[in-house]
Amino acid sequence: MKNSILLLVILFQVTSLFSQWIEQTSGVSVSLNSVHSPSSNEDLGWICGDNGTVLRTSNGGTNWINVSSGIPANTNLKAIFSMLPNRVLVSGINAGGSAVIYMSSNNGASWQNTFNQSGINVYGFGNIIPVLFIGSPAGGRWTIYKSENYGTTWDSTGLYLVQAGNESGFYNSVYSLEGKFWFGTNNTRIYYSNSGGATWSTQSTTPEVNSISLGFSFLLVEDIGYGLTGGTNISKTTDLGVNWNPVSTPGSGDIKGLAVSWGPTAICWYIKGNVIYAGTNGSNFTQQYTAPSGSYNHISTNGYGGLRTWAVRDNGGISKYTGGLGIQLISNTIPEKFSLSQNYPNPFNPSTKFRFQIPVVNGRDRSKLTIYDLLGKEVTTLVNENLAPGTYEVDWNASNYSSGIYYYQLNSGDLTESKKMILVK
Repeated sequence: MKNSILLLVILFQVTSLFSQWIEQTSGVSVSLNSVHSPSSNEDLGWICGDNGTVLRTSNGGTNWINVSSGIPANTNLKAIFSMLPNRVLVSGINAGGSAVIYMSSNNGASWQNTFNQSGINVYGFGNIIPVLFIGSPAGGRWTIYKSENYGTTWDSTGLYLVQAGNESGFYNSVYSLEGKFWFGTNNTRIYYSNSGGATWSTQSTTPEVNSISLGFSFLLVEDIGYGLTGGTNISKTTDLGVNWNPVSTPGSGDIKGLAVSWGPTAICWYIKGNVIYAGTNGSNFTQQYTAPSGSYNHISTNGYGGLRTWAVRDNGGISKYTGGLGIQLISNTIPEKFSLSQNYPNPFNPSTKFRFQIPVVNGRDRSKLTIYDLLGKEVTTLVNENLAPGTYEVDWNASNYSSGIYYYQLNSGDLTESKKMILVK
């Protein structure tokens, strides 16, 4: 009897752990190398891969449509970047070994080859206007180009960065946020620019040699949030990369990609082999999901931390995160009063958001947001931690719960507020 109970507990824990990720159908078996979703539309996603493959979804991945027509099948695509709802850039290597960039302005219905250069790789893109791309060094300098017209034409004027030794970079190790730009290298350093690529500074990642992936969770002010980079292990910064400090990282092998949702305490992920690891606030990582086959190449979350996070694999596999993104700081302005807003949307199916305000700090008090069913039974706890003054938002995915009336309650010290919501499936 005890063994049976233990087995049921283990099965419940495994089901809870793995139910946060689902597999989606790509329709291809080639290596998928990069995934991106624009901040303007979290249901829109783009994926690129070998054999000229480009996939697009407009419904959160329920259907992935092959929009590769016009890109040569002998081109292996390595990085993709969606700027506007209908405009996307993709880079790769053609059959002759030259780096190429293709641009579509009509959701992938047609493609225009806007860049072609031998002897380099185009690692990735950033910013919106201008768009910058980072390419591997050639002739003792990094290849850096910008476009003022969303990738239709490219210009390298005024974009000069000397190569240090024999250093190089990595596909998709390029990140931009609010006019700031970073890219990783294999030389214990990250390059950073806040001038549109006109000037660059170095950020040491010692003892980590490789910066294979980059991601940041900053809001619109520089003193909130954190950034992560990954090589063999994770390094974390809380000052825009001025200092990078090692973080304990489970798993073996190199970190092939990482993704950070918006807000200083929101969830983050990295990939090693066929495993996805998750943490909060850039630390406390644990194994969250193991792919049924293949190895992961890239992981990305929607723009500024929307509800969509996808990871792609070397066998055409696509994994999608269906859980919550954790608590996110919306504003650090001290509120005048304690408040809990009505969830939105309401009624909802299956996800909804809760926004609340914490006006004072009391080290002895914890803020707790709890969901209850109609009978008053506790369903889940979304927040249970000490929070600084500010406005916060947290989401709940109720895919595993039945339709009905639910209540949610916020407690902080001796302050309490409750509201009702309806789940309709």
